[in-house]
This record gives sequence, structure tokens and C-alpha cells, in this order.
Amino acid sequence: MHATKAATGTRLKIMELAQDLLRERGYNGFSYGHIAEALGVKNAAIHYHFPSKEDLGVALLARERRRLQKWIERKQIRELDSWGRLNWFFSIYQHYSEGGTRVCFLGALESSFGDLPASIQQESAALNREMLDWLGAELDAGRQAGAFHFAGEPASKAALVIGALQGAIQMSRLGRPQQLDTVIAQLKADLQPLN
Repeated sequence: MHATKAATGTRLKIMELAQDLLRERGYNGFSYGHIAEALGVKNAAIHYHFPSKEDLGVALLARERRRLQKWIERKQIRELDSWGRLNWFFSIYQHYSEGGTRVCFLGALESSFGDLPASIQQESAALNREMLDWLGAELDAGRQAGAFHFAGEPASKAALVIGALQGAIQMSRLGRPQQLDTVIAQLKADLQPLN
């Protein structure tokens, strides 16, 4: 039992470090050597848990998809009003930005999407679709309830919102950490219902 807990702990540490490296450097910007050095282990220890970097990438994406579903299904999130859920969604990007030092998980993968293994492309596309579907549905429900106002289709507005958030995080890395907050404020202003 103790060995299982240790193995689970090591696996989690590998995943956390890999996600940090991915968000900092992109998928092609780190290797198992970087992870092994930071954890003080041999590459073989990484390969034990994730036989290939592709396996590690797929595991990271699967975890992000599970996290998104758990967040969406949380009672505290479901009980929020439309603006509360939207603010919660914005807070995910603020968390990922870490004051302008990192990009969001999907943004890091999208920048080198064509170079990614097919399985990682598929998982990335699925996570992106799930986020867009959720946000589109939230925007639609909020507009119908009178909480939001915007022209066009909810799916198009969701793509615009996520694109703006990802772009703002990228700009924040250029020494403008306030850029994300500025973009979020503008997105909120753009969604305010007409008087």
C-alpha cells in the first residue's frame, strides 16, 4: 500500500511539473530530462509512469477535461447566476495566467498544434469543444434570461470570448500583466444588457 501511495505521488508530481513546463515553454519546449532533473530522479522513473511524452500529454489533457466537468457540475457553480458562472470562468484564466508569467493549457498546445501527435490533437480539440459548448450554452441562457446582451450566435460569442482571453494571456507575457484584467473588464462591458 505504501508503494502505491508513493507511486501515485510521483505520478502526480510528474504531471504537475509537466503541466507547468508545458504552459511555460510549450509542448516541444521540454523533455523528460527536464522533469527528471527537477524531481531528482532518472528518466526511467518518468517512463515507468508515462512510457512516452505523448502518453503524458494525453494524461494531462484527460485530467483537464475531468477537472472542467467537475467544476461545471459543482453545486456551488450551478447555483450561481449567469454573471457568477461567467466570473468563475474568467477566474480560471486569471489563475492560469499567474500574473502574466504563463499561458493557459490549451493556448500552449494551440501554438504548436500542427506538430503535436494525433492523440494530443484529438484530446486538445475535445477540451476546446467542451469549453466552447459550455460557454456558448451559458451565454445563450444568460441572454434569454436578460443577464447578457450580444449580437450574433452564442457559439460565435463563446469563441470570441475564449479567443480574447487566450490572446490577453499571451500579451500579458510581454510585460503587461494587467492586460488580462483589462480584457475581462471589456468583455463584461460588452455583455451588459441594454438599458
